[in-house]
Amino acid sequence: MLGFAAGQGPRLLPVLSHPEATMELEVLWQLAMQLQQQGYPVLVLDATAEEQAQEPGLAPWLARQASPRSDDMGMPTVVPAARGLAQLMDGEGAAAVQALADVVHPFAVVLLYATAPTVAALMRDQAVTPLIIATPGEAALLRSYSLLKQMAACSSLPCTVAVVQAPGSRRDGGERVLQALRRGSAQWLGTRLRGGVVNAGDEAELGALALQLLENACTMAGREVGTAPAYSPGATRYHLGQPH
Repeated sequence: MLGFAAGQGPRLLPVLSHPEATMELEVLWQLAMQLQQQGYPVLVLDATAEEQAQEPGLAPWLARQASPRSDDMGMPTVVPAARGLAQLMDGEGAAAVQALADVVHPFAVVLLYATAPTVAALMRDQAVTPLIIATPGEAALLRSYSLLKQMAACSSLPCTVAVVQAPGSRRDGGERVLQALRRGSAQWLGTRLRGGVVNAGDEAELGALALQLLENACTMAGREVGTAPAYSPGATRYHLGQPH
């Protein structure tokens, strides 16, 4: 297991979102579970969902109206983060990441599920490799290429693609998607795409991908945090992918 040095901040990894994602959300949850089971308290910030009174999320944390903590039951914590991310985007990239680090310090890993423009703006000063979760099929291929194109248009950050197949499906379907994305990236975007194919039913492959995510993440260094306000239980539990 990769270690964290004393005083080191959480690791932050962006995962690019798409409005038509379905299986991708399940895969994101599986990866969060893998990291949690390997000893890393995980926070998933869902920037596709807006904070509500019953689902406070990131915005109240930034306003110091509530204080996050890792889940007592050993599950990843998932919260809506659209308004909070919008607030962070008003600042410079490095300052925004530092402000985020100040409120997510109870966690070891933060997965940011957000659009390509949001990730490009927030992470422009970071050494990080955003993840695109792809699935077999023509529609998913077009979605993944669209995300690569968006990132190339607004950022120099390299992306990595994980093509995740359903258990029992033929691996060559995923390989075709990956090769098509690599060809498109090289021919039209001028980039060399890194990635691989993962079986969603293979715990070992998912675990290896989860650890690879840590290597692709950046370390957030926040300011020294003082006494936190009272913990708000409603701010820490939210179901990823539920209707908004």
